Amino acid sequence: MKYCKKAALKVECIASKEDFDFFGITLEDVLDRTEAGTYFLKKAKELCAMTQKVTWTNIAYTLNITMLPDGNVSFEFSECIEDYIASLRHSVVMADEQTKGPLEEFIQALEEADEDGARRLVAHFEQNIKKNS
Repeated sequence: MKYCKKAALKVECIASKEDFDFFGITLEDVLDRTEAGTYFLKKAKELCAMTQKVTWTNIAYTLNITMLPDGNVSFEFSECIEDYIASLRHSVVMADEQTKGPLEEFIQALEEADEDGARRLVAHFEQNIKKNS
């Protein structure tokens, strides 16, 4: 796998067919979040941290998966607030009317907060989601 640090809390990992074979998985395992696919993502994120000297906060985690023209797959692990906001904006599009308003308010609060304040808001939000799941 190849790693590229994009920001303080953002690393791209490029995985090849050989990398998937090494882990004994397919892209479908990752997309379907099978046990093997989840293990692969966990290990890839750990390797990103190790090789790129990133200390993950475990707050505002997003993952973007992109198929590349050469057949490789890009996994972009991020804990950047702006990436988290972008992910929330995608959720708004699919949200029902009851959820849409509060989600838009949350996005606005994140955009108006400084970095530390935004991280506190996200941590609180994520804790509430876990409690209600």
